[in-house]
Amino acid sequence: MKAKQLNVARRDIVGTGKLKALRAKGIIPAVVYGTPEGNINIQIHEPDMRVLLGRDETDSLLVELSLEGRKILSIIKDIQHNHLTDSTTHVDFQAVEKGSVVLVKVPVHLKGTPVGVAMGGQVQQMVYDLPVKCAVENIPDVIEADVTSLSLGESLRLAQISLPEGATTPFNGTVVLASVVKP
Repeated sequence: MKAKQLNVARRDIVGTGKLKALRAKGIIPAVVYGTPEGNINIQIHEPDMRVLLGRDETDSLLVELSLEGRKILSIIKDIQHNHLTDSTTHVDFQAVEKGSVVLVKVPVHLKGTPVGVAMGGQVQQMVYDLPVKCAVENIPDVIEADVTSLSLGESLRLAQISLPEGATTPFNGTVVLASVVKP
């Protein structure tokens, strides 16, 4: 996964009422955890955050923050949303260094049409996001799982797919990713 770029500014404003006013101006409050000088309160322009998230299916993105002329490599750890408007209300970033190992959720994409679908079956995906532990520069965008050989009543287990080189998962190999079942 290539790091996405995001311009941010330091934020001195704190407190619920003041942050609501900030959000009303189209600015999202955020925090960067784990920097050498401690946690840093930052703010992001809402349109920049919308562009950053784009069409990605996961919030576990590698992001290079530009803050006052310095670059901070980070991973999005949490995004809070307003459930009525679906707008982003707060973001937590975790500062990381190249070479460090992290645990992130990676979307699982099913590839192909199973043989069992021609027999009247339906594909049921059980796992949509797989926790993966790997170096930050090796975070995969997606994990592809080929289901073309699945017949009616068969399942694809984690042990049957290949994870990217250097990546592991805390799930065991018996976890079912997808099945072809009778409707």
